[in-house]
Amino acid sequence: MGIALFSSLGLPGLNGFVGEFLIFKGVFPLAPWAAAISTIGILVTAIFLLTLIQRVFCGPLNERWAKLPDLTTAERFLVLPSIALMFGLGIWPQFILGAVDATVVKLVQQLNF
Repeated sequence: MGIALFSSLGLPGLNGFVGEFLIFKGVFPLAPWAAAISTIGILVTAIFLLTLIQRVFCGPLNERWAKLPDLTTAERFLVLPSIALMFGLGIWPQFILGAVDATVVKLVQQLNF
């Protein structure tokens, strides 16, 4: 859960960072004022997600949840591919970007008048 939230936050090395970086790289030359204003959204997202982590995972444990077991080994192996994908796409985004690049270029060429 923590890795997914940090990925959504856009931390470097995780897949969310790639998307945010490409958006800012594309919008900044076109409308720097919009890029500057949109950083407020990133700050609000960071505050929200860090507050969520603090309220859900820190503090005293409610007694009604105390008897719930942690993840079993099988459950951890089920989550492992998505965590690996988050790190993999954050470290090597060209794996996906290279696959969709030709299609995106053709779509953009059709939009240009």
